[in-house]
Amino acid sequence: MKYLTKTIEYGLYLLAFLLPLGTRWIIKAGPTEYLTYSLYGTDILLILLLMLFIFVIASDRRERSNLGFVAIDRGLLRRCAPRNDRVVWLLIVGLGLVLLVSIFFAIDKGLALYKFGWLVLGAGLFWLVSQAAYSRVKLVGSLLVGLGFQAGLGIWQFLAQATFANKWLGLALHRASDLGTSVVETVGADGVGERWLRAYGGLDHPNILGGMLAIGILLLIGQYIKFPISNNQFPNKFQISNFKFQNYLKVIFWFLLVIFSTALFFSFSRAAWLALAVGLAAGLLAAIIKKDLRAQRNLLETILVSGLIFFILFFQFPNLVMTRLYSGERLEIKSKSERLESIKNSWPIIKNNWASGVGVGNYTLALPLQRPGEQPYFYQPVHNVFVLAFSEIGIFGLLFFILIIIFPFVRLLRRREYAASRNDSKLAILVALIVVMSLDHWLWSLHFGMLFFWLALGLAHRDSCG
Repeated sequence: MKYLTKTIEYGLYLLAFLLPLGTRWIIKAGPTEYLTYSLYGTDILLILLLMLFIFVIASDRRERSNLGFVAIDRGLLRRCAPRNDRVVWLLIVGLGLVLLVSIFFAIDKGLALYKFGWLVLGAGLFWLVSQAAYSRVKLVGSLLVGLGFQAGLGIWQFLAQATFANKWLGLALHRASDLGTSVVETVGADGVGERWLRAYGGLDHPNILGGMLAIGILLLIGQYIKFPISNNQFPNKFQISNFKFQNYLKVIFWFLLVIFSTALFFSFSRAAWLALAVGLAAGLLAAIIKKDLRAQRNLLETILVSGLIFFILFFQFPNLVMTRLYSGERLEIKSKSERLESIKNSWPIIKNNWASGVGVGNYTLALPLQRPGEQPYFYQPVHNVFVLAFSEIGIFGLLFFILIIIFPFVRLLRRREYAASRNDSKLAILVALIVVMSLDHWLWSLHFGMLFFWLALGLAHRDSCG
């Protein structure tokens, strides 16, 4: 049993590291990514881990029953307080039931069932992250190293203004000259129009890379603040009292912060920039309210370094930043108008299907019925997770979804141990997630976004349990 629990533990670390990879088998290609059926490599790993976890729990319970014990702690589970566990799982089951019901109202019931499978996998990941026995430092560290590779790839893509395709790494080819590629369109010093390729990393869109890195920076800061608290997570010879090892950790922290900040800049994702700023402000405000001088100092150090990187890069590429923030260039006007138009187009769908929704994953099929005759690229999910969820699963599903997000947030605020600085990063991450979800749809509409959301929520729930 010990070897199985270790397999689950290190399998979780591997899953966190591989999560950003888009390696997959395309079962049925659709006209858009939102209508494509795929089996991802991370799905296979997650399913195997869930099967092992279920087997370990069942075996342990059977053994305890045979021995006549009811409370043998083998380190297999980290349990939340019964009431807290019950509440969060009632909310998740409620959301699942609403999604199941929405399948019957879907235009494409097969697609809705496939997207429902994403929720099952996401809930399974939430269960593993919130209940399994593992080192949080190692899990977050594995995720951050995986994000580091994506950040490095994104930096190279922008500086080289090139990408490459690789099916084993799930990488697609993006050329700045191709229509549909995410670029910043501006006018150079010589008066000639330019198309600058934004950093994708190995993901489907620069906004996903940016949002992921914004959350990654907040996770990184949380680990930096927790260094002394995490002392017992390492073997004795590697503990933080070892001056040399402490310096190694600091070097790794600052290195990751630099490449995360650089890649975040090169993503040119306004939503991600805003999410990071709001998350940092929330963390700093909490530290000020609690008069936690150490957390304030660490946060200000990281803000200073990230700000300095943005400042230096801004002076290297001022026209690109100004274009993204203020310009009336063609693509920026188009981007803003499309976002506003998508919100406007969602309301008739919500009005006509407010109770049941149009079926999970079916928004882009319902939109042509509302606005027929448009170009194929017009039919995109609305750039707001909450509006998109309302459209697809109705008002009851939206309420369950919002309560699932709020629950760990409230638990963190109510915990007596909230005086510990380690909780600030969780609140900052939840705030940043809400900002990203309010300005984009990938945390609901895309496979990686769904798993990333449940991973972050699982970590927050685990910490809120104490």
